[in-house]
Formats: sequence, structure tokens, C-alpha cells
Amino acid sequence: MLSQEFKLYENIFIETNLQSSDYDGVIVILYPQEMNVRLPRHICSYIDKISCLDKHVYKVPTVWDCDYVSGGRLILSPTGAITPYHDVKVIKEAAKKGMTRALDAGMKKPLLVVENVVDFPDAQLVCILGALEALYVPLQIRERQESRNYIRIGLHAEENETELFERIVRNAIALERSRIFTRDIAGSDPERMSPAKIVEHVKNSFAEDSNITVNVIDDDSVIETDYPLLAAVSRAASRVDRHKARVLEIEYKSSDPTRVTETLILVGKGVTYDTGGADIKISGKMAGMSRDKGGAAAVAGFLKACSILKPPHLKVVGVLCLCRNSVGADSYVSDELLISRSGKFVRVTNTDAEGRFAMADSLFKMSELALKELNPHIYTIATLTGHVRACYGSYTAAMDNHSARATNHSSKLQFSGSRVGEGFEVSTVRSEDLSVNDGKCKGDDLVQIDSDAKCRNHQLAAGFLIKVGGLEDKNIKYTHLDIAGSCGSPPDEPSAVPLLSLCHLHKVLL
Repeated sequence: MLSQEFKLYENIFIETNLQSSDYDGVIVILYPQEMNVRLPRHICSYIDKISCLDKHVYKVPTVWDCDYVSGGRLILSPTGAITPYHDVKVIKEAAKKGMTRALDAGMKKPLLVVENVVDFPDAQLVCILGALEALYVPLQIRERQESRNYIRIGLHAEENETELFERIVRNAIALERSRIFTRDIAGSDPERMSPAKIVEHVKNSFAEDSNITVNVIDDDSVIETDYPLLAAVSRAASRVDRHKARVLEIEYKSSDPTRVTETLILVGKGVTYDTGGADIKISGKMAGMSRDKGGAAAVAGFLKACSILKPPHLKVVGVLCLCRNSVGADSYVSDELLISRSGKFVRVTNTDAEGRFAMADSLFKMSELALKELNPHIYTIATLTGHVRACYGSYTAAMDNHSARATNHSSKLQFSGSRVGEGFEVSTVRSEDLSVNDGKCKGDDLVQIDSDAKCRNHQLAAGFLIKVGGLEDKNIKYTHLDIAGSCGSPPDEPSAVPLLSLCHLHKVLL
């Protein structure tokens, strides 16, 4: 079960009969009574009786002996109260808890009832994704042992099959396969997913995809010449071959180039382990830093979704900036003056601000490439600042440059996130967020980070990327996504954010 791939009509089935003998239990999402969500007719009265018997069913998942459903077991998984301040995430959480409860009860063939909820247009998609998320088994466990936790999954929406529901199921399976790919990269330990291992894993995953090309840049001299800021971060790690920096470029091309209307360029931070370098992390803050590759993982996951769903209107270029911020005799240190690919002299001020360096040269390269592309939009996706977590908790900060802000892009992304259960906060990049990065000493064009800055740290990081990436004056749409608070920290599994929202916004879905 190494790939943990879900396939319709192989291990996932659309089921119209709740009493089918193919399953060993049924999961029902229980909505607040005032929402009047229609339940399957032949268990509706049974659930009404249960809710009168014990109101606690609206608080925690419960298991009931029920002769009216497949397997004789019924799991009720409540959403809890749903107010105007809630979004579809409550359905995802209820489905995930319901499936987890089914696994705990020993079910191997659960059947999930996927209700159509008027208040949430994408509720069925999100419900299925929530349930499938509960089935995720980390890559390193799958590689050690047979760890499949289910035999078959049933999905019931109506008593008759419909093309619409089948399309929703196909979208959910494609998205979950892409999220698994993302989580495997983001969540595996720093040796299992070192830069070299990520390259190998990605190449193997796309080996049979005719619409995907993969280009690996790993020559030491090329990295030093063309990606000097990335090379500086990687210097202490460069003596260990598997830890050496790599730039991995993945391109998706539509089967019909005449239908392409938009070019997406995604640059992801792929720091496979962040010690902080010479500004070493202390007081246990280093634990969990293998998740510092979550941005690159999300970029790879988005390309995986494109390879499966094949959107005809998109051209997509993804760049994974892979390195390890190690500490040692060759560590880059504060006060060094480096020349970026953009030609700007950049002063190192804190080696633990390595993420912006890792992406900077690739971002500049992509900003030059974008000038030749049709309707381009560039993203950087990174676990970049602790500040964003302090500001927004478990939500992603979305920051537009002037060109993207003119189209209200981050607000559109925020709306898509609300439809698929991923939360975004729109954060504005202001003039001072750019100017604060200006050099302080003679000869400096930029500082890596202003050591005296006491606020707006995630915005000024976006400002740095805009300046070093050559995007300050170019009329190219650019959005920076800081996922440091939303990517999932141990012991939680990686969230694969912002994969779903990007797929929703850019119409990757069928």
C-alpha cells in the first residue's frame, strides 16, 4: 500500500443502497436540527429517536446498533453548532472524526453518507475529503509495513447514481491523491526527504505523466553561479551529497495549447531541515523544522493535481527550492555581502531568515520568464515567518503585489478557501514593507531582514521577495502565501494547504 492511491470502482465505490452487504457500518454526519438537512429516509426516524434519547449525539461521535444499515452499525458524527461565523470546515472535521471513529470501532469497509447541504455549495466534496484525510498513513510507516486501514470505502448521496455526484467523487479522489503526495514530502523526516530524496521521489511520481516534464538543477557550479543566495544557505550542507541544494522545476502543459488562458508559476520553499544556521535555534525550537519544506511540497502537490485532472486552460511551472540550513565551519554568517541573481547586493543579517534566500534567485528567474508568458501569475509558498502564526494562528496569510491587488486576487483566494475549508487572511503589503528592506550600510542594496523591525515581519518578508525578485516595477501579478501557521506542526499531520484553494480558484477541478 506504498502509494495509498484511491481509485473509483476499485477501492472507492458510489453506493445507492444503505443496506448493501458490502459494508460493515455506516457513517452519518449529524447537522443541527434547525438546518433541516435531509437524512436518508429509512433511517431518519431511527436517528430522530436516538436524538430524543440522548442529546449528547450532537456533541461527540457515537456508535449505535442499527438493523437498518449495512453492517448493523451506525456512526453519528455531529458538526456541532453552525453559526454565521462558521464555514464548511465544520463538515470536514465532522467527516474526519466520523471516519476516525469508524476505524477505532474496527470497521474496514465503512459507508459514508454524503449529504447535499444548501448552505455550503461544496459540502459534498469537502465531506469526502475530510473522511479520506482520516485514512492517511505517513509514507515512512507505509514503507515499513502493510498499513492499509481499510478494504473499501462507500459513498452514498442518493438512491440513484448521478453524473454530478460521480464528478464530485472523482475530484475528491484526485485532490486526495495530490494531498497525499504533498503530505509525504512535507511530513517525512529530514533524511527520508533530503533534497536528493525529494528529487528522486518527485521524478518517480511523475515518470508516467506525459503532460509533465521535470528538470533537475544540481550541478554545484550552476547553483553557485545562478542561485547564489540559495548556495549561501546550503554552504554548510554542501559537503554531504544528499543534503546539497537542488532546484527542481516541474512543468505542466495543456494537451491543447490553444486553450491556455493563464500561466501559473509557483515557487516553493523546500528547506528540508532548518537548524537556524549560525543563528542557531535554541530552547527546543529546532524540533519540527523538517516541516520547513511544506511550501515546496504544496507546489509539487498542485502539479500532481494538474497531472491527474488535466485542466486545459492552464500552463503551470512549479519550482522547488531545495536545501538544508545546516550549521558548521562553512555556514554562511551575518555580515556577509552576497550578490543575488537579480544583481542586488544583499547583506546577511540573520541566517535563520533563510527561506527568503532559498527562493529569491528562482523567483527572479521566474519573473523574467513570466514576461514571455500568457497572463502570468507568480506565487511564492513558504513556511516563512513565526510572525504570521502569531498574527493569524492556523490560517494562511495571502499578500498581493500591486498588480495582483488590482485584481483583488487574495480576496478571491480567501473566498475559494472558505468554499473548501482552508482559511486565509488577506494581508496588505505597504510601501514601508518594501523600504524597510533597503540596505543600511554603504554598498548594500538590501538587508536579509531588518534586525530592528518589531512588527509587520511577514509583510516585510513579502516586501523583500518583491524587491529581490525584480517584481517591484514589473507589471506581473504576484502573490506571497505564508503558510507557517497553517501547514500543520507535529504531532499533527501536514495539512497540504493551500492545494485545495488553488485548485478551486484556478478551476483545476472537473
